[in-house]
Amino acid sequence: MRKLHKRTMPDTLQEPELLNKRRFRGLEDHMRGVLAAQRQASEKLTEKAIHRLRVSLRACGSVADCMRELDDHPAWRLMRKRARSLFKSVGALRDVHVLEGRVKQLSAVRDSVSRRLLRTLAQRQIEAEKLARRALEQFDRKLWRRWLDILPKRSARIVLGDPAFEQLALQRWTEAETSHYAALEKRSRDAYHDLRIAIKRFRYTVASFLPQRAQEWGRDLRRVQNILGEVHDLDLVDQIVKRHKSIKPGAKKRWRQHIEREIQSRLTRYRKLSLGEQSLWSIWRAGLPGDTHLHESAVARLAAWAQYRDPEPGHTAHVARLSLQLFDALRAARLREPFNDDKARHDLEAATFLHNIGANPAKGRHKRAARLIRELAAPIGWSRFEMDTIADIVRYHRGAEPQTSHRRFAARPPEQQQAIARLAGVLRLAVALDAARDQSVKGLALEVSPEAIMVRAEGFNEHSENATAVETAKTLLETSLDRLVLVKAVDYIAQPVHAAAEEEE
Repeated sequence: MRKLHKRTMPDTLQEPELLNKRRFRGLEDHMRGVLAAQRQASEKLTEKAIHRLRVSLRACGSVADCMRELDDHPAWRLMRKRARSLFKSVGALRDVHVLEGRVKQLSAVRDSVSRRLLRTLAQRQIEAEKLARRALEQFDRKLWRRWLDILPKRSARIVLGDPAFEQLALQRWTEAETSHYAALEKRSRDAYHDLRIAIKRFRYTVASFLPQRAQEWGRDLRRVQNILGEVHDLDLVDQIVKRHKSIKPGAKKRWRQHIEREIQSRLTRYRKLSLGEQSLWSIWRAGLPGDTHLHESAVARLAAWAQYRDPEPGHTAHVARLSLQLFDALRAARLREPFNDDKARHDLEAATFLHNIGANPAKGRHKRAARLIRELAAPIGWSRFEMDTIADIVRYHRGAEPQTSHRRFAARPPEQQQAIARLAGVLRLAVALDAARDQSVKGLALEVSPEAIMVRAEGFNEHSENATAVETAKTLLETSLDRLVLVKAVDYIAQPVHAAAEEEE
């Protein structure tokens, strides 16, 4: 028996990550890769064709997994289901190819055990090829092309490297780290296999959506995945040896001991890479949003989720700019809760991006949006309580003002009621300033006195549809701040209000 050679990673799997040498392979390329590999494998079931097909299918499934958390278009689920089905159907043949290589590597000279194992695998290959051919023949290329016309365009709405994808990558990292500690504790083959799958999901998320991180981490991610992949392959060979009835006990024992040594050497390599202060897990976590950027990435994820459900994303983006200008100006005026709280600013920003998700149908859309937000899983770093707060801000951005007769609102302490009313008042006013959806109001500046808040709005027309909406919308902010709110038109504001607020602070 001889020492196994290092498992190498084919070029096709390296392409998404070697961004300094090759261009980024987006979803469209992966989906076209499935069509090309499926045709090639249908013509001839070579090991190379099957592997390329599985790589492309795995990449498509990984992208679909991520996008389904943002976009509820049914084609994502259907494409992932079809990719997963074909992936599993050709997987048995791929396993035979890999295991044949492992058996040959385990023994420098063909002995009776290796010959029996190779015969067993040859028999398995016949059935695996039948299953693979049947799955390849049943693959619906027309349906796949239809998805090819739809899904890449939908995924292109969010640019690569967007903080929303940092949140998704952090979620995958958290899931993988949990599997890492479970594997170290249980020390079972199943636990290490689960870890391998979790790392693979993390790796493909990074490779697909975070090109800079993929360039930095691609080599280490492949190395760890290769190590755990070899452990899995060797474990499959061990199971075949263990269950093979024609292998003599002494030979079976020698082979299993040799396989176990090979497995333990790889697990030792994995532990060296994954434990200690300089572990790969620490390096990967340091490159994802930390405490100072966690809230920003959470807002970005919620905004990305919202844009797939918002019929007016341009209007929403403009309202977000106006609402944050109002918030920053009120902070600069030294008003207290909640305008002195960075977390409240993030809550307002998230609520602004989410406020229009219930616009279809229009009736009761603020209540429908609030219900959708309460059903939404909280981003990493946020609590269920914070999501409920955002839902209440959205609930009161239009329609009836908050009242103690409202069950959810009445259950909150007075200071929380006040904060929600004020933030909802800011959002109401910002929405009203663009009631005509013309984005005519370009910027805001505030003058605050104990009696009144003067909002000077660049591009505001005091006789427009926006002005009519403002007269109604401003009452909640007036009531919650106990000040009169006046909105006046100005021709030009020299400096953005948020910049001035930062200087005053």
